[in-house]
Amino acid sequence: MFSNIGGKIKMLAKVLFWIGVIGSVIIGGIFLISPRGTATFNYSYGYSTQVSTVLAGIIFIFLGFLLSWISSMLLYGFGQLIENSDAIRENTSK
Repeated sequence: MFSNIGGKIKMLAKVLFWIGVIGSVIIGGIFLISPRGTATFNYSYGYSTQVSTVLAGIIFIFLGFLLSWISSMLLYGFGQLIENSDAIRENTSK
């Protein structure tokens, strides 16, 4: 369970990336095909703003992809650091 943890973290980063991309495309697609022309966002200051759902869908897809990519790169890099530190430990202990 705890052997090769660096490789498992790297695999988790890949899986979470694809889950994030697929999820953002699905939710963004729902915005794109929404029957309403606009979505109303109510803010706590007492006013509301209307934003086109097509624009919201495109922004959601783009930002979802970007955030999934950034977070997976950080997690993948952490897994790579663990693998490298294990390799250094093995080489220096001999």
